[in-house]
Amino acid sequence: MIWVCLGVLASVGLACGGGGGRGLEDAGDASLDAGDAATLDGSVDRCACLPGAHTDHIFLMSQDGEVYSFDPVTLTADFVFGPVCGGITPFSMAVDARGVAWINDSDSLSVQTLDLLHPGACQPSPYLRRDMRYGLFGMSFATESLSDTCADLYLFTYDGMGAFTEGPGQGLLGAVDPGTGELREIAVTDFNGGELSGTGDGRLFALTGVEPAKLVEYDKHTGAVLETIPLDGFSTTNASAMAFYSGDLYLFTEATPAGCVDCLTSTCATDYDSCQLDSVCSSQLSCTIEQASFRDDCGGLMPMPVVDCLMSCTDTCYTPLRSRVSQVTRLDLDGSDGSPRALTRVVDALPIRVVGAASSPCVPVGPI
Repeated sequence: MIWVCLGVLASVGLACGGGGGRGLEDAGDASLDAGDAATLDGSVDRCACLPGAHTDHIFLMSQDGEVYSFDPVTLTADFVFGPVCGGITPFSMAVDARGVAWINDSDSLSVQTLDLLHPGACQPSPYLRRDMRYGLFGMSFATESLSDTCADLYLFTYDGMGAFTEGPGQGLLGAVDPGTGELREIAVTDFNGGELSGTGDGRLFALTGVEPAKLVEYDKHTGAVLETIPLDGFSTTNASAMAFYSGDLYLFTEATPAGCVDCLTSTCATDYDSCQLDSVCSSQLSCTIEQASFRDDCGGLMPMPVVDCLMSCTDTCYTPLRSRVSQVTRLDLDGSDGSPRALTRVVDALPIRVVGAASSPCVPVGPI
C-alpha cells in the first residue's frame, strides 16, 4: 500500500536516512505497516523511510523481469528474485521510500507495484492511464526537499518509436501523486525518451539526448532546465537506466560485446587505432556495434579498411541485443571523487542487461 503524505505531517520534516546494514538479509524486518516514524503530535509520518535494503542499495530490473540489487560501495550485483509480475516486459522502474517498486510495463502501458521487502504478486498502482501521451516513460521518485520528505513519482515520456530523439517540444515531464494516482503535467521538454533519477534532497535529473547524450537537471515544479551537462563520448545505447546514490549518478548502458575489441585489434590494429583517434569514425563504429546493424547513418561513414575489418568480426561484434549485458559508469556529480562531472566506468559487465534502475529517496544524499 502506498500512502499519501498529509500536509501536517510533511511540516514535521523527518528526513529519510540510510539503513545501517549493507546486506539484504535485514530487509525482512520491515513491513508496510511497521517502522513508521512518529511525529511530534503522535501521528504517523507516512512519508518517512522504512528500514530495508532500499536505503543503501540500487535496485535493477533485467529485460526478463528479474530484480537484482546493486551495491555502489562494493560495485557488486546480486540476484534478488524474479521474474516478476507474471512475465512483465519492463520498460522502467522507480522505488519509493517504503521499498516498493513501481514498474512501467511495455506491453500494457500500465504501472504495477511490487514490495521489494516482502516479494509477492504485483499489484495495480493507483495510476491509471487516461492521457494517451503518457504510455512509456522513464520515472523516479524525488522528495519535495531535504526537510520535506514526501515524494511524487516523476515521468519522462517516450513515444515508443525507435531510438530516442531530441528536438523542440518532443516530450513531456509529468508527476503522479502516489496516493491518488493523479497525473499532473509539468512541462513540455525537448527530448523524446530518457531516464529519470530523483534525490532525497529534492533534485531531479534526466539521462537523455543524442549526439551527445546529456544529463539535464530540471526544476521539478516548473520543468525549467536548471543545467545541461553534455556527456561527450557517452552513448545511452539500446538499453539505459540511471540511479542516484551518495552524490553520484550511476549510469547503466549496454556493454560492447565481449571479445569485439580484441577481434578488431588483432585483425586490423593500425586501422582500428586510427579510427579511434577520428571522432567521426569512432562514433560510426560505436553506433554500428551498439545497434548490431549497418546503415548509411550508422557505420556508413567509416573508411573501407575499417568496414572490412568489422565484417571479419561480425560474429563477435554483432551479437543479438537480448544476449548482451550492461556496464556501469559513475558520474561524479558532486565532485567528491576528485573529478567533478567526470565519467568513470566502474563495472565492465553485469550479469544482466539492465532496462530499469532505481534508488529510493532514502539512499544517502552526500558522501558516506
